[in-house]
Amino acid sequence: MFKTRFRRWAALFVLAAYFYIVFPYARALLWLHGEPSSPSSLVLPVDGIRREQLNQSFRAPRAHGPHEGIDIAAAAGTPVRAAADGIIVGNRTTKVGGIVLWVLGSGRRLYYYAHLQQLAPGMRMGRRVAAGEQIGAVGNTGNAAKTIPHLHFAIYLVANDFFPLDIGPMDPYAVLQREVPASPQSIAGTRQSG
Repeated sequence: MFKTRFRRWAALFVLAAYFYIVFPYARALLWLHGEPSSPSSLVLPVDGIRREQLNQSFRAPRAHGPHEGIDIAAAAGTPVRAAADGIIVGNRTTKVGGIVLWVLGSGRRLYYYAHLQQLAPGMRMGRRVAAGEQIGAVGNTGNAAKTIPHLHFAIYLVANDFFPLDIGPMDPYAVLQREVPASPQSIAGTRQSG
């Protein structure tokens, strides 16, 4: 009787571990190896912000070393959108970034959104997000608590094939300036007609 109960609990534990731990990472690895090219355009991640309004702050001095992204100022609660299609590989609160979201996209790019006021509903590990989909809201959490609300947006290039990921920062300002950003409306219109 005890052995049967133990086996059932062990099976349930293994099944739960698969769905909550293994499946999201397996899905991310499939995504990492699936599409080798980078997206042809990115959605600007903060509603109401134009390319001309972005400020170059990549590699600027910061308390924890060079800045590995750009800060996009906006009113608290402004929608933050996925810059590209991808799989969520991290969604937690950290001391430095506050409420953060990591999205693994095509072309071995890893998108990092930090200082969020909140995540949009359903933003969990292993979930696929579409370019232009709302993923959170602008805030000033983490070490940005005494600053104006903003999104810290970073792009990293993944150098290895398995977890933990070995990443190196890319200049998001240059990427957003070089690639013609798509609007969330044009992405949505393309999906509906396709």
